[in-house]
Formats: sequence, structure tokens, C-alpha cells
Amino acid sequence: MNKKLFLVVFAIAITFTSLNAAKKPPFLITGMMPHYTMDIKNNWNNKELALNETQKEKLLVVRKDTMTSVISIKKQIAPLEKEVSSKIISGSKPSELMGLVEKIAELKADATKAHLSCLYRTQNILSKEQLKVLTKLTKN
Repeated sequence: MNKKLFLVVFAIAITFTSLNAAKKPPFLITGMMPHYTMDIKNNWNNKELALNETQKEKLLVVRKDTMTSVISIKKQIAPLEKEVSSKIISGSKPSELMGLVEKIAELKADATKAHLSCLYRTQNILSKEQLKVLTKLTKN
């Protein structure tokens, strides 16, 4: 009976870990850097932001490039985190998990680099005034 209960609890824990991994941002730095392309998408036709057609075209390329990269990385991270979680629960030694942890860290660094590139590219498309407006719009 105790084994069955343990297996059920273990399965539930793994399921919740997987669901949480899918929702978590895949970046090393979270909650401190803006997500310009999402903010711009939410304010695409805002008259105060006043994006012109050329900017919109360039911004769509930046968003597509960034999202393609980050989603791909996120899909790689989630199963690795799940594997670490299940292995540690099943009694693996930390030393046995170091390769997985290093791979997760490398992928998160890659996602963070993609985010930084996105921010930089977006800053070079928008005017200083538009960046100020965007910041104001997203703080409300």
C-alpha cells in the first residue's frame, strides 16, 4: 500500500513539475528586463506609440526571430528539468546530475542572450521618444 501511495504521489509531483516548467520563463534573469516585443504587440496600433509601417515590419522580424529561438530553447529545457526532478526524487547523487544542470544552464544562457539581442534590436528600431512612451504604457 505504501509503495502504491508513493508512486501516485511521485507521479503527481512529476506532472506538476512538468506543468510549472512549461510556464516558467527560460531566462537566467527574470522579472528585471522588459519584454519589448510583447509590450509592442499589446500596443501595436497605439496612437501615442505611433509605429510606422517600416518599424512594424522590422519589429515583426525581431519578434519572430526571438520567439522561434526562445520557444525552441524552452522545449529543450522542460524535459531536462523534469529529468533532474525525477532523478533527485529517486535518489540520484548531485554529482550524477551535474551534466544535466550544466546543459540547463547553457540553454538558459542562450535564451537570455536571445532576449538581450531582442531588446537591443528593438531599441535600435524605436526612437528614444517611442521607448519612453512604451515604458509609460507598460507601467500602467
